[in-house]
Amino acid sequence: MLITNLHVLVALIPLVASLPSMPSLMNKLKSLSLRDDQCPFPNSYKITSLQVWTPKNGNTHPIVVDFQYADDLTKIATSCHYNGTQPNVGPEGLAPRYACEDPTVQFQWIQETSMLSIIELACPNTPESGFMALDQMTPRLSCVDTSNTTPFGEGSQCFSLDFAILGNFTALDPIQPPGGN
Repeated sequence: MLITNLHVLVALIPLVASLPSMPSLMNKLKSLSLRDDQCPFPNSYKITSLQVWTPKNGNTHPIVVDFQYADDLTKIATSCHYNGTQPNVGPEGLAPRYACEDPTVQFQWIQETSMLSIIELACPNTPESGFMALDQMTPRLSCVDTSNTTPFGEGSQCFSLDFAILGNFTALDPIQPPGGN
């Protein structure tokens, strides 16, 4: 057993020796954590009041998505809304995403899978350390049909079954500029 453990440790030496030469992602993460007061790193979030309306039977009104977003660590609390008039703030060639009232929070709603993607920018004004914290979730929804007599017309109005949806960011990527630059 001791010899097996020794072999494993010896085999890891080249990997450990190469760590300082790896790309600077770990250094960037370290710099983010060192500047917590100036630029806290997003870790978790809360979504409340999630509602989604989708059109049916030839209704041309766009999808409507509304929710409240909060991140206690970064002290962000904002409303998020999409009704077809908001511009795409994401990079060219990728799925459209939309800014919340606080533009450091962005989202995507993927209707086919009822999936919500959440993006929170970390240190967005610092190119050296700007990152996007990302997460995707499929919220539990309860839906009712709407008729032509409702404001958006015939469709389906869905509400989150959970009062609050608590999530943890699962990915961290460098910020990609709009237009794919």
